[in-house]
Amino acid sequence: MADSSGLRAPTSRLRAARVMLGFAWAADRHRSVLAFAVFTVQALVTALFAWWLKLLLDALTAGDSGQSMAAAGAIAASIAAGSGLDYAGSRIRAALNERAHHLIERRLTETVSRTPTLEIHETPAHLTQLELLDSEGWEFGEAIPSLIDLTNVAIRIIATGVLLASVNPLLLALPAFGLPMLVLSRRTNGLFSLGNELAAEPARRAGDLWELATTSGPAKELRLFRLGEEVLGRFQAAHREVRRIHRRLQVRGQLLSLLARLVFLIGYFGAIFFVVDQAVRGRASVGDVLLTAVLAGQVLGLVGSSAEIVLWALRTLTAASRFVYLEDVATQARRTVDARAVVPSSLRSGISLDHVSYRYPHGRKDVLEGVNLTLPAGSTVAIVGDNGAGKTTLVKLLAGLYVPTRGRIRVDDTDLGTLDPEHWRLRVSAGFQDHARWEFAVGEAVGIGDLPTLGDQAAVTAALDRAGAADLLVTLPAGLDTQLGPSWPAGVDLSGGQWQKLAIGRAMMRTTPLLLLLDEPTAALDADTEHRLFERWTAAAAELRRSTGAVTVLVSHRFSTVRMADLIVVLDRGRIVETGSHAELVARRGLYAELYELQAQSYR
Repeated sequence: MADSSGLRAPTSRLRAARVMLGFAWAADRHRSVLAFAVFTVQALVTALFAWWLKLLLDALTAGDSGQSMAAAGAIAASIAAGSGLDYAGSRIRAALNERAHHLIERRLTETVSRTPTLEIHETPAHLTQLELLDSEGWEFGEAIPSLIDLTNVAIRIIATGVLLASVNPLLLALPAFGLPMLVLSRRTNGLFSLGNELAAEPARRAGDLWELATTSGPAKELRLFRLGEEVLGRFQAAHREVRRIHRRLQVRGQLLSLLARLVFLIGYFGAIFFVVDQAVRGRASVGDVLLTAVLAGQVLGLVGSSAEIVLWALRTLTAASRFVYLEDVATQARRTVDARAVVPSSLRSGISLDHVSYRYPHGRKDVLEGVNLTLPAGSTVAIVGDNGAGKTTLVKLLAGLYVPTRGRIRVDDTDLGTLDPEHWRLRVSAGFQDHARWEFAVGEAVGIGDLPTLGDQAAVTAALDRAGAADLLVTLPAGLDTQLGPSWPAGVDLSGGQWQKLAIGRAMMRTTPLLLLLDEPTAALDADTEHRLFERWTAAAAELRRSTGAVTVLVSHRFSTVRMADLIVVLDRGRIVETGSHAELVARRGLYAELYELQAQSYR
């Protein structure tokens, strides 16, 4: 959704305004009412100041001392009231904004984190809105104050119009001369946001290059391959492109702004000459001339400020509309889940995929196509294949992080799509190659794998033991209480393999899962360590087989490890090409046997 200002809102700004006012009401209803009331009264006091001046000048001209004193008192009261209302209103608005902003941030966190799938993070259109909202965070937080300011200026415009009409209805034409400034100012100032959107790609590229140049991860390769000048050159080129885009739009905006001001000045001087002429002819008082001069100046200020306030409101509501858009995505994602069935306490037959296909949003072809597969209850299943074969996609489908484009996944005889995703994930545990590095205390970094037992040190130690990482505690200065992350006081950094062991420990926290997913969890470990760990997992899988009939799924590129699985699934270009045990697949002399032999030769 776009308008003449160049601002693009993914949903209606009017709806976004209603949502933000709802946030203000929910955060602090008393301050919400006070904020709008105080700024409404302040707007009236400001607008009526010129009226008291008119009455004072007319009274002085007529020699009416009583009216002069009353008008002077009203002027003094207006000045005092305006100052007091401005101070009180600012304090009330700041307190309201602080509470509302906290509520908004909490709702945004809930919206993103509680979306059942990875749709927000992996759909380009949704990800763009999330990134823009992150970059517009300050504008988003100012949405409620901008609505208060918009109300204030609207009341001032109405009051000024009424006062101008009291002098002569023809003076109502004066604001019309300000319309070009209002319309064009919205457009010219909106060019800033338009520039941000047009420059989003080079700005993102510059940000990535900044990360490469200044963070510790790429530092080794940056120096080893002498990439400093190359990265710097590309960084400067990206910034030049950003500046070029903004400079072109700024020149256009300045020319339009100058044209709009010239139009208003014609109307401004015309109004003054008209009222002076009326006064000379005896059709207006000297006070009317003063009133018109003051109001005409206020109109100039109102037109200029209202243009900025309207623009700012549009910008803040555009940011708010991105939040509303993401809430809609999350709500729709939850609605696609027909959570009628109960997650079983144990598996009887297992998990099956029936003609399952998956295509990424805006993808041109399926990354998984027509997959038919049964994972028997209590089995250990290994998934192998070249990079891009669809292994990780299959794992995410089983976890419920993706919804099949076509086909169904069944848990025993129940469609996975009918299970509450939150309840299903309580019975799923997983370890991933691209795991998060939680910079908590070690006990917490592992314990979050099962929140109900987060503070149980015995459970955490047992999980690390099942993960083959018990020896890691000996190397840490404070054991489970060791703070992770070198940026924290007394915090320690770990090697890639050590971080991965903690991730595996998290995956082992849940003792009765129905599904354990291990997607290249040992990529940072050597082959012997992985082999020993898989032997431990095989033993743990045997225990799970007896208690819950759990299925253990392992994705690994090391065939010496996967050969111990009960069932090996070979993926190639999104399709299952072979299934069977290690011995069966080697005997068939197919793709698995070819890949196994190639890897075996590399170790000889």
